[in-house]
Amino acid sequence: MKKNAYSLLSFSLLTLFYSSQGYADLTARCLAAVPHFSGEPVSGDVNNLPVYIEADSAELNQSKNALYQGNVELKQGNRHLISEQAEVVQSGGGANIQRYAYVRKGFDYKDNLINLKGDNAKINLNSKDADLENADYQFVGRQGRGSAESAEMRADYRLLKNAVFTSCLPDDKSWSIEAVEMRQHIKEEYAEMWHARFKVAGVPVFYTPYLQFPIGDRRRSGLLFPAAGSSSRDGYWYSQPVYWNIAPNYDMTLAPKYMSHRGWQLNGEFRYLTLLGEGKIAGEYLSRDRYKDYIGENKSRHLFYWTHYAKLLDNWRLSINYTKVSDKRYFTDFDSPYGSSTDGYADQTFKLSYYQPNYNLSISSKQFQVFDEVDIGPYYALPQIDYNYYRNGLAQGWLDFKLFAQAVHFDNESNLMPTAWRFHLEPSLNLPLSNRYGSMNIETKLYATHYQQKKGNGAGAEEVQRSVNRVLPQLKVDLQTVLASNQSFIQGYTQTLEPHIQYLYRPYKDQSNIGSRLNTEYLGFGYDSALLQQDYFSLFRDRRYSGLDRIASANQITLGGTSRFYDQNAEERFNLSLGQTVYLNNSRIDDKNATSGRSSSWSLENNWKISDSWNWRGSYQYDTRLNEVSLANASLEFNPEKSNLLQLNYRYASKDYINQNLTSGANSYNQNIKQVGITAAWELSDNWALVGRYYHDIALGKAVEQYAGIRYNTCCWSMGVGARRYLTSKSNRSYSNDKEVFYDNSFGITFELRGLGNDHHSGIVEMLEKGMLPYIRPFNL
Repeated sequence: MKKNAYSLLSFSLLTLFYSSQGYADLTARCLAAVPHFSGEPVSGDVNNLPVYIEADSAELNQSKNALYQGNVELKQGNRHLISEQAEVVQSGGGANIQRYAYVRKGFDYKDNLINLKGDNAKINLNSKDADLENADYQFVGRQGRGSAESAEMRADYRLLKNAVFTSCLPDDKSWSIEAVEMRQHIKEEYAEMWHARFKVAGVPVFYTPYLQFPIGDRRRSGLLFPAAGSSSRDGYWYSQPVYWNIAPNYDMTLAPKYMSHRGWQLNGEFRYLTLLGEGKIAGEYLSRDRYKDYIGENKSRHLFYWTHYAKLLDNWRLSINYTKVSDKRYFTDFDSPYGSSTDGYADQTFKLSYYQPNYNLSISSKQFQVFDEVDIGPYYALPQIDYNYYRNGLAQGWLDFKLFAQAVHFDNESNLMPTAWRFHLEPSLNLPLSNRYGSMNIETKLYATHYQQKKGNGAGAEEVQRSVNRVLPQLKVDLQTVLASNQSFIQGYTQTLEPHIQYLYRPYKDQSNIGSRLNTEYLGFGYDSALLQQDYFSLFRDRRYSGLDRIASANQITLGGTSRFYDQNAEERFNLSLGQTVYLNNSRIDDKNATSGRSSSWSLENNWKISDSWNWRGSYQYDTRLNEVSLANASLEFNPEKSNLLQLNYRYASKDYINQNLTSGANSYNQNIKQVGITAAWELSDNWALVGRYYHDIALGKAVEQYAGIRYNTCCWSMGVGARRYLTSKSNRSYSNDKEVFYDNSFGITFELRGLGNDHHSGIVEMLEKGMLPYIRPFNL
């Protein structure tokens, strides 16, 4: 667990933790200007090694002193000192003998840690302590340099008087810190300054009687870099993070944030690493939201977040993922690293698992906080017990056996909804057959489910059947083969044809007596089921619905196939998949919910690595029942080097397809979804990085999100400016249905002092992650 936090009242020396692999140009340029140690560092105690002295002349006074003059060179292990004059003085005798070296007329000292130049020096040859006058120093292999009127060099610390420090390269006076006294703690890797002045281009801009900053990679308590900006929603805002390095395995960051339109918000994050596991606890709290357009009754806005993972003993695992917010609009109104309004809900899950080679067992609970405005929300599962057992090679190696068992209790916050226990057994036998021509899997499965349902205790609660049993057998035959040919119509490529045929049979069982029909927006498919979105790979799934409450009948054949092209290096450059399901009988879950037509939509997916720089991904779905394109999306990306990229996106969903797949209680959608977007990120040079993003909803005729950010990076500081404009809604309206839309306009500035670490990232990754539609790389080639 590592977090760089550096102490300075309004500024902090901070290095980010992104990989520097993609930014080698600036890193190499910065490090090329610092001194480097040549040769192999000497291991062990350097003080015990012999001392070698060379000079133009030497005057030796046996047992008292030795005077060396002219091109004096002194070497001991990694240490190398050059001067015009050096005198070694010896006093005392036996065990109390004392030896001092006096270096005059200037000196140049080098070792594997630091380079020093100065006027005069006094060195204790017994302890190797040194006192220097008018010294200039520079770290070896890393940025960091300065000067001092006098310096005490000790084994554990360096004490400098009238000192100057900066991480800028020589001849760069962008910033510096001057202090009456500075103490550098070598082992602890931090420095203290008294009466410090922070200067920018030589001009004092800040004073503090005391400060700390790092001279290494160890974590230090103190203030992190502040952030500031403005937003039409929040007003002018300022955030000042404070870092507390509690212990090697604990740390905390507190970040008070002032928003002129809303008030003070306190944000905090606590990280821990113990024998019981690792995790993070975070919170955000605004006691009273003053924003005039927020009409919610709860003016106190808050968030609680907790993730935890633990390996208990040898076979036990514990995971917790809990996010809770004060109201449904929290992630719409606040930017938070712990959730997003586009997620639609917040998870609250707990899971304790036990693993063995042939089986595993887990106990969990699941709850969701839905952000949509609904009267009755989804069910939560508490507790849920899952058991999986695997056994391969039965019947002399012919059969594989698998058993899934579950017991779960469902409850709902509304007293109108029934509660239920569900007990489920799902054994399956699989006969895998294969040879060099292909493979065939014949699987038989049984779904055996028992429900114990209880009517809700509210007035007007719906009557439900108390005990329900459902037994459904299933047969699946899956046939695949791979046909390869070096005689591709594209010269130099190997082409494969991979036909895939699947037959699935499952009888019909009326399941209208499972769950409630009172709220069909979330509960129309039972306690935990929802319609799965169709794509090529979902065509070969066993079930149309997630969860176990709705298992549709099936008598169908799925036909599909994939063709791939490999270059001479056996690298896949292109693939195309196409498939459709043919229904021999309508697929039903009850008398009201059944498929119409004799076949599903055609599904097509394609990946194309056009070159090392160009990638394409697209998917397409044609609904044979609606006789129209129902879904389509495409992404084209140009990525020539480093993090430079240009990505074009298109997404389409027809309103008829959306409304056809909505449950009967959900509001109908009155328009197609048509969105185009472009994301660009480019390192214009070693110093300049630019990110831009634009998403446009063609159906609305409005821009959904616009973002532009630019960052200037040098070896010792960087500055970024970002502007964002995105479509949102007022607290009681949705922009998808309103003629008048509401835009939030924001502006932010980031500033960073850098150079103490060897990572000179361009800032592109950070800028790409901002926004409601962050950059993702969708390609699988």
